[in-house]
Amino acid sequence: MTITVSNQKPAVLDPVHTISCKGDYDPLPVLGSVVVDPLRTPLNPGAPASITDAHGNDIGPDIEQLLMSCLAETVQPAAEQTMKEILGQTLVSYDQGTTLPVGELFAAQAGRAHKLPAPSRTVIYTAHQDVIPAAKALLSGSGDSNEFFAALAYAYHPDTLGFWFQSAAAFDDFKAWLTVQTQAMSAALPVQTVRLLGDFAALPLKGLTESLQLRVDDADGNDEFSFARAIVHMLMLYVEQQRAGATLQQGVATGCSAGVLPFTIGELFCPRSLVLVNVEVHARARANKITAEWMIINQALAAPVKVVSNQALSKLTTLQRATARAKVLAGAQQTGWPTGRAARVMFRKQPPSKVDLFAALTRVLKRMGKVNRSQNIFRRSKTTFLKANRRDPDDFNKAGRITSVSYMPDLHLYVDTSGSISEANYQEAVLMLIRIAKKLNVNLYFNSFSSVLSEETLLKVENKSVTHIWREFRRVPKVNGGTDYLQIWRYINASAVRKRRLSLVITDFEWTPPSTREDHPANLYYAPCGAMDWDSMVSNAKQFTRAMQHIDAATAQRLLGMIA
Repeated sequence: MTITVSNQKPAVLDPVHTISCKGDYDPLPVLGSVVVDPLRTPLNPGAPASITDAHGNDIGPDIEQLLMSCLAETVQPAAEQTMKEILGQTLVSYDQGTTLPVGELFAAQAGRAHKLPAPSRTVIYTAHQDVIPAAKALLSGSGDSNEFFAALAYAYHPDTLGFWFQSAAAFDDFKAWLTVQTQAMSAALPVQTVRLLGDFAALPLKGLTESLQLRVDDADGNDEFSFARAIVHMLMLYVEQQRAGATLQQGVATGCSAGVLPFTIGELFCPRSLVLVNVEVHARARANKITAEWMIINQALAAPVKVVSNQALSKLTTLQRATARAKVLAGAQQTGWPTGRAARVMFRKQPPSKVDLFAALTRVLKRMGKVNRSQNIFRRSKTTFLKANRRDPDDFNKAGRITSVSYMPDLHLYVDTSGSISEANYQEAVLMLIRIAKKLNVNLYFNSFSSVLSEETLLKVENKSVTHIWREFRRVPKVNGGTDYLQIWRYINASAVRKRRLSLVITDFEWTPPSTREDHPANLYYAPCGAMDWDSMVSNAKQFTRAMQHIDAATAQRLLGMIA
């Protein structure tokens, strides 16, 4: 779609808002005033700003609906593309080609303003190279908070609302201010809110972060003067006052000791969690400690939601920190995203043959390398004079034979058995995979899946006919229902053993990923189900890869046998 914008004043969106904690809770008008209204502000006040599509239709009034579509639970690729085109033409700093979803609008704006390339597989943001230097620059006054925010957002992508404080002393100043405000409002505040604000005022911020769970879901904690509403209102009000007392240097406020970190739009206006960040500790900490801290936060955000008590503060990362004490926290954040080949993929014009899939699987297995032990045994035999000939051991002129054994990664199949997959589709896909497994001479781990996942089964291939193996497949219970890949991702990531396998999803691609960022397994690939209309399959796969941009922009390279 081609968007045309005229007479619009290029905007810089400001995330600071003060939704009242009194009365009914309705963040939508504030969302409109903070994000939508600046996009429609005219450059010449004498005439309205115009935003039209390729057909000349005025879509300015539809921006709220488009934005809300981008904040839905599942990705809406058409809405994302349209909204990015609008943002690219209406904001001072925004790259409409960014791989970041619209929900991370403020991160994309901050990164573009500081000329930071979007995260990709070739552009990886780390604590050592980006977060620590940005924290030091913010402390020294040579940098601003947006650069620090962009570094954190690009490196870790947490789905939360954050506030930064220059130091533990700066956080203590806020707590002292909060105590005065609480006392002034105590007559209007519920008893439990006063208690929780008092507990909050006792929190230290001597480490890298402190984090709290505010809501179970968007409908929770929205009562008048609830703690979830009151604390965010107070934090935003304090940031506003900090800005009012700051000085402007080249359009950037300096002298502030606190600010907002709007990682995602949804959390900015209705936060379920809150992360408080100590900039000084980030500037002085080791890079691996910072990475471990934000990994724990992301693990806590991805975990099942804990019940939030209105009697005591709920720490967001308590369980994850307890688990982390027993493990070695290492590894870098795996952020995705190739820019070259992945952006220019071409789909095959006909379904892949058994030979195509075999070649694709073999390439992936070779890239993964060998493992210590698996069901995928690879034997190689060669002649050598270093070993005596077995038939004539006394004849040194006859070479012996050495057989070496190595192990390739196991192959684990997840076959889609949802309602859109017929028995013929299922049978053709499974029979093709059985023939490939016979050729590889490798046993298979197998699950069927729909909206639920069946129990894992090991199917042995060696010395069995295709017909015999198919009968064993038929005995494995099939689940049915809708389609959900997310359960497969989490099932694989929950086990170090499964993460080392080559996992293959056989599917028709009729699934839309969530709008949140999820950890996609590194060794998980996808292949098309057989006996289906190829044009529909390609259309579904294209839709799937577009919707996966914020999770793994290289998804197209994971579609085995589909890319020319």
